[in-house]
Amino acid sequence: MSTTAWRRQPPTTIRSARAIARLALLTRDARSQAQVIEDALDRMPLPEAAGDLALWRADVERLLAGVDRDGVPTMAAFDAAEYGENGLPRRSSTHPHSSRS
Repeated sequence: MSTTAWRRQPPTTIRSARAIARLALLTRDARSQAQVIEDALDRMPLPEAAGDLALWRADVERLLAGVDRDGVPTMAAFDAAEYGENGLPRRSSTHPHSSRS
C-alpha cells in the first residue's frame, strides 16, 4: 500500500451495490478496503501504451494489404462520376434513385 496518509488521499466512491457487497466479504479478514482494491488493481493488466502511431499504422497497413481494392474507385473518381462541376449530383440511369421525379 502507498505511504500517503489516508487523510490526504481523495475518497473513492463505489456506486455498485454488487461491488460494495463483494468488498464487504473481502474485508472480513481484517484487511482494509484500500488494500483489497489495490490488490485487485495490481492483478489487472495495464493497457498498452497509447500514442505509438507507427505501430498502429503498421497494423492498419497489414490489414489493408489483404483487402482486394481492384475496381474500387478513389474518392476523387467517385466524386467526378457522381457530381457535376457545380457540386450538384448528376442524374444517372445507374443511380438507384434516378427514377424519382
